[in-house]
Amino acid sequence: MFQMNSKKLAILAILGLFVIGGAGFGYYTMKMNEPSFKGIAIPVKGIEDETVDKWVEGFQTVLAMDEVLQAIVDKTDYSAKLEIPTGEAVDHLKNAIKVEHKKRSNMIAIGLMGKRKQDEYLAKIGADIYRAAEKEVAIKEPTFLQFLQANSKESE
Repeated sequence: MFQMNSKKLAILAILGLFVIGGAGFGYYTMKMNEPSFKGIAIPVKGIEDETVDKWVEGFQTVLAMDEVLQAIVDKTDYSAKLEIPTGEAVDHLKNAIKVEHKKRSNMIAIGLMGKRKQDEYLAKIGADIYRAAEKEVAIKEPTFLQFLQANSKESE
């Protein structure tokens, strides 16, 4: 029959650790590569849906302009932080930006889709995306400018 001596036990223990370690590493890698969204949430409670939808369209229009995207790429060092070739950074950013009206939570979500392992950079770049588009949207949509002014008075 099969006899267990100390050498065989040690070899089985080492093999078991490799299997457990490999499975753990695989699980960790899988979780870190899951899709992630990070950005800014603008609370719009009490504002009509039509007005909010105009703001969302304004943000989407501004954030589709190549010169705005190039400014964001340059300011945030987008290609280096997210490991994207420099020539593809603007197109990648255009596809990664997400702006939507979340009616259930009464907010506008403006940010960036990426991988979970990039969350720190996604949050910083998401804030820069909002700041880059905020002034342009306020010019195109006067109601958004009024909203910003009202919020700045409340925070003072």
